[in-house]
Amino acid sequence: MSKENALRGAMLTVTRRYAAGVDVGEDAVRLAVVSRRLHANATVCVEHLESVALPSGAVIDGEFVDRPVIVSALREAFGRLPPSGAWRSLRCAMALPATATVTTQVSLARLMEAREPLPPSGDHDPRGVLEPAVLAEAERATGIERAALAVDWSVQTSEDGQARVAIAATARRHVEARVETAAEAGIALSAIDGEPAAALRAMRHCGSVELDDDARYIVCWLEGTGLHGWLVGARGVEGELRYPAPEYRSIPDALHDLVGRHAGPDCIYAGGRLELLTHAGVPLPVLGKTFGCPALPFEAAPYCNGAAEIAAAHRHSPRFAAAFGLALREVMQ
Repeated sequence: MSKENALRGAMLTVTRRYAAGVDVGEDAVRLAVVSRRLHANATVCVEHLESVALPSGAVIDGEFVDRPVIVSALREAFGRLPPSGAWRSLRCAMALPATATVTTQVSLARLMEAREPLPPSGDHDPRGVLEPAVLAEAERATGIERAALAVDWSVQTSEDGQARVAIAATARRHVEARVETAAEAGIALSAIDGEPAAALRAMRHCGSVELDDDARYIVCWLEGTGLHGWLVGARGVEGELRYPAPEYRSIPDALHDLVGRHAGPDCIYAGGRLELLTHAGVPLPVLGKTFGCPALPFEAAPYCNGAAEIAAAHRHSPRFAAAFGLALREVMQ
């Protein structure tokens, strides 16, 4: 690289933050690189999208079965990035599928009652006080000993004003497999996040750009095990569901229950394996007619902003929602 290009790359990393999201699915490795200027309310730009197919059986239910094949695919995907200095300090996040993760919410009051008694000494870190109770709850929810778990948690306030603790737990081997596989490919991961959560983040970004601030809309992420649905409003996520579930006869039935008795949604966003909607008899246009609102697939195209050489199939693929959401997490921090 010439001195001029090296200097330009260094300046770009100072004025813009770059990040990569890596979604390793059963069919392919998907890579999204996004950037954002370092000032408030800066626009997020998609710089690169890449997909490398994986052979059947390389990844099964979140398990990295054939690591050499996955390492090769990761190297190929990152090897297609432009040879610019701005790409050399990418923050990289990788996804965990929903099948590998258990999420639950518990009232803060209940966890406080379940925590171990405090020693009589002075100040205590509130996170340290709660952590043993959180780990016990994660152990109960997953059926896995806490020593073999990787757990993330946070305290949130629900609509009724009650504090609840959101817990996400996965077998530590899933995290270690991703860190080690990425390292073999020459990639240092800065974060690991749930695939549905990343997809939700991507489509909430769409809603924040394309809809009014007071809009209420549905977000759907479709994967092999079914549908994840969320109702998003001005105050954030107002409700969520999984389908299939015994209480719902169909996808429209589940989404109607999600919306409740309020006015219908202003929009529906959907990402992931949208062909599953067709197989269920409710392709996206039909779903939109059912709720009387636009029903839109996730697309990265509006955020590519003239980036060169991004394949049209990638720009318009709803399967890139998770990779986009992963990268978005890193540039927004």
